[in-house]
Amino acid sequence: MTYLTTRSKLRLELAHAYDQAVREKRLARYQRLFHLSQVIPRYWIPGEEPSRERLLEICEEFHDWYFDDDAGGLFLTPRAMDVYMRLQTALATAGRGNAVATGPDQNSGASMSPDESQKIRDLADALRHQLAQDVGTSSPPRLKLTRLDPAPPPPHGL
Repeated sequence: MTYLTTRSKLRLELAHAYDQAVREKRLARYQRLFHLSQVIPRYWIPGEEPSRERLLEICEEFHDWYFDDDAGGLFLTPRAMDVYMRLQTALATAGRGNAVATGPDQNSGASMSPDESQKIRDLADALRHQLAQDVGTSSPPRLKLTRLDPAPPPPHGL
């Protein structure tokens, strides 16, 4: 019986240590991706929307984060991966614009459409929310800290 209890406890401790190590590595990589996403705010000031060329640069920056030496993409959860990939696709598609129909150099100065802008901003927002959810910063602490009440006064007459 002691053997089974010890073995079970060791397995739990190893799983916890592994989860803790992955969480620490994920946090560092997620912080960097969160910082990269600042170039796609919830809204752009009219007239300050990025060019299609800039969208391709942003797409490349996200790609570099995914595959760089820290292997950021390796630590994405399935939900974060889904949103990340949809954002990358939206950036690449909007960045290229209608390049197939007009030729690669014909569309580089064209502004993105309001629908393209909204889609990219919504996906960036969803990615930031998912990153926060994955590392637990969007939820209240699981351990409820209780505040100790002051000690009751001593009985009368003491």
